[in-house]
Amino acid sequence: MALRTPPSWLQNGSHSAENDRLTANQNVWAQTGVRRTNDLAVSQSGTPAMSVSIAAGWAIIVGDYTTNMGAYSIYNDAAATATITAADATNPRIDRVCLTVSDSSYVGTTNTVAINVVAGTPAGSPVAPATPTNSISLATVAVAAGATTIVNANITDTRVRTKIDEVVLGTSSATLVPVRIQLSAGQSGNALQIVNSSGTVLNGFDSSGNLLTGGIDAASLEYEFIMGAY
Repeated sequence: MALRTPPSWLQNGSHSAENDRLTANQNVWAQTGVRRTNDLAVSQSGTPAMSVSIAAGWAIIVGDYTTNMGAYSIYNDAAATATITAADATNPRIDRVCLTVSDSSYVGTTNTVAINVVAGTPAGSPVAPATPTNSISLATVAVAAGATTIVNANITDTRVRTKIDEVVLGTSSATLVPVRIQLSAGQSGNALQIVNSSGTVLNGFDSSGNLLTGGIDAASLEYEFIMGAY
């Protein structure tokens, strides 16, 4: 296909889910990832067991069964539990905790999003299994030989943040402000931070509007803007 028609959202048009994902989601969200810092974080269960807990939150999964699938919006409204299968008696293994979208328009007969724990192969030097198609990797879990519980020390975070596609903010008016950050009453966190691709805060403004010190001297680094206190 070439030009997708009708556009979103033509009143008298007929809109497929795929077109909506392409025009309403992927034209904003550029890559698979979680929306906010703590979204869908994986941690040990309240009482450690052969399971992990997945926090509430949002994610974007850019479909990759084929090209031009668009981006799926995922929401988990409460902490969920994922079961880790029994440990091997002799060798350790590494499992991968994911969310996976199944879409029968492309493959199979299922239409769901589900927690998917991909068990690794036990070995003397185990490696993590690959992230499945149409999925977001949340964490890897080191399962020791003979393990009966999983604790935070066994869990490695693999989440990445989704990104808003390139946006140019500006105005032709000499008086209009292209970006306005409105702080909530009592907000004490930073109003704006500039963070490099390694997660280091380079500069920004505090909640009183004062420029934070530190300087920005990394023209080759990737920046993302984090609005509000996270």
